[in-house]
Amino acid sequence: MIQPEFSKARAAARPLTIVTDKNCVKTRLLIAGLLAGAGASPVIAQSQNVPPPAPPAANAQPAPAGPAAQPPANPATPPTAAPNAAAAPGAAATPAEDNSDESEGPDIVVTGQRERGAVQSDIPAENQLNRRDIRAYGASSISDLLDAIAPQTRSTRGRGGEFPVILLNGRRISSFAEIRDIPPEAIDRVDIFPEEVALKYGYRADQRVVNFVLRRRFRAVTTELNSTLATEGGRGSIGTEFDLLRIQNGGRFQLHTEYQHATPLLESERNIVEAAPQASFPVVGATDLGQFRTLLPTTDALTINTNVNRTIFGNVSATLNGQFQYNGSESLLGLPSTVLTVPVGSPFSPAGTSILRFIDVGEPLSRRTDTQTGHVGLSLNGDLLPWRWSFTGNWDRSSSLIRTITGLDTSALQASILARDPRVDPFGTLSSVLVSGRPGDRANTHSQSFNGDLLFSGPLLQLPGGKVQASLKSGFNFADFSSHTLRSGLIQDRALSRDQYSGQANIDIPIASRRNNFLAAIGNLSANFNFEAEHLSDFGTLTTLGYGLNWSPIEQVSLIASTTREHGAPSMQQLGDPLLSTPGVRVFDFVRQETVDITQITGGNPALISDNRRVYKLGATIKPIATKDLSISANFTSSRILNPIAGFPTATPELEAAFPSRFVRDAQGRLVSIDARPVNFARSDQEDFRWGFNLGLPIGPQP
Repeated sequence: MIQPEFSKARAAARPLTIVTDKNCVKTRLLIAGLLAGAGASPVIAQSQNVPPPAPPAANAQPAPAGPAAQPPANPATPPTAAPNAAAAPGAAATPAEDNSDESEGPDIVVTGQRERGAVQSDIPAENQLNRRDIRAYGASSISDLLDAIAPQTRSTRGRGGEFPVILLNGRRISSFAEIRDIPPEAIDRVDIFPEEVALKYGYRADQRVVNFVLRRRFRAVTTELNSTLATEGGRGSIGTEFDLLRIQNGGRFQLHTEYQHATPLLESERNIVEAAPQASFPVVGATDLGQFRTLLPTTDALTINTNVNRTIFGNVSATLNGQFQYNGSESLLGLPSTVLTVPVGSPFSPAGTSILRFIDVGEPLSRRTDTQTGHVGLSLNGDLLPWRWSFTGNWDRSSSLIRTITGLDTSALQASILARDPRVDPFGTLSSVLVSGRPGDRANTHSQSFNGDLLFSGPLLQLPGGKVQASLKSGFNFADFSSHTLRSGLIQDRALSRDQYSGQANIDIPIASRRNNFLAAIGNLSANFNFEAEHLSDFGTLTTLGYGLNWSPIEQVSLIASTTREHGAPSMQQLGDPLLSTPGVRVFDFVRQETVDITQITGGNPALISDNRRVYKLGATIKPIATKDLSISANFTSSRILNPIAGFPTATPELEAAFPSRFVRDAQGRLVSIDARPVNFARSDQEDFRWGFNLGLPIGPQP
């Protein structure tokens, strides 16, 4: 393929400008024909010259004096008078010299094209996967493929868990839902870029960039029926999928449906035997608790996703995406327990005592979660040459209902025991008549958001080292969140809303360039500056400032150095999630060195404040062998966060000493409750050094 650069050649013919077609085969045939014609032209021209007269014979008579014979005149060429018509006698006739071969004509310019679907960046890809590489992963969708290449797309510059920026054919998309169900067979290649490339598309430099390039034409109808069964028994699942995809004439249509159901896995099905709780009084009914606790819950999941992409208004690519999801799960949390007082004189314990009794009648502790989400996304991509623009908009709505059975009402049972009823044995089988269900906890949440942003990117001005490139983005996000909680008979309502407006500018300044032959001894060198300001209705204005250098001293080596300073606000969920009380959560108590079942409190914390983050990065990518698919990368990242927001970690003695109000113990010192809602810690320091290599080699004969 002809690379996008200029080449010059001398030619005596008239100047030609050759622009390569998208079809490289036709381009090569055209150039080969032109070169062949140019090589044959001297031969043709020589065959058309008048041959020199034969030398006169020895006995030939001299020609009579008279006017010299003239060649026939060319009717298309007017006659011209020959200078010095009267030559000196005996002088040899010397033909006029033709210096046309030595005259330098205008240059022949050969112009190439960028790789189809390429990312607009001077930073090279760290790795590129072709069709053969993609097939080797054995993934069934883009979502599965991203999971398989997660070590290459994971970033150490974010706060943790950031999803990579996803591009399609070098363009932005509204959300991952647009392409998540596309089969890998429809992908032509995958490009993986470092975090700095995200700035050029209006994102922060804390996410790597993955560009998927689709094939020009593709059509597939696929159905799948799957079933799994645990080899040790006790867990099984069944699922079905249907997918219709058509890519043609620069557009695509896809319809994807999926349903999955999985049965529960109990602790008793893995021979897990619980240790009897440590208490200062007898424990009754604690045998075979594993049949009332699940290791894996019962789950149901339904997904319907559709996408339509068309070209509108001549050159604008428009994509409309709609998605509906339902997820349900049910977990068993164990048996409810209570402390029963056996009075003195009881027929079952004349001396009287207190016991910790597990109640195996009625409903066990459990939690049921049902979540429904809807999504509509729109993306528009167009060109205002030499600039590009894109608009993305999303509407999302989610509702969830969480029901928790937290225990049983044992007041009637306790009253019968205190009355010394001979029919009620606190140590034996209990009657369901004396035990009734207690009102469970309910948490109902609703969230809705509407966001959009507009991005313009293109050249600002020309410098000796190249063009100054800029990306300008403005966006908005309107979100609201509400929750209604019934916990231990108490009702709590919360309602939060957040309006967010943001603006971002990114500028890349070329300093040296091999292509433009400016300071070429240095190689390719460019500087980057980026700034973002976002105003949150509940947190004020937060800013992000970053800058860095991108240097390629030789073609096989790419180096990046960058730094970022930013402020981050807690999410609405971290502030306003409903309070949930989950009984029977098993943790290890480091103070008493024992495993206990506690009540864990989770939810939002309205007292959270924003954090302040600083990140430094040094990265290198080396491709030592041009003919081999080998790349070596290394990245060092140093980050410091003031007031970081994090969930409550493991209950260590040091953590309990720092947050004593978050831990509750009974009179015997046994841990009974932990408040695990997120908090602001003082500071977090982290340094990461990641290195690795990617090598792709074919195995066996290749077609």
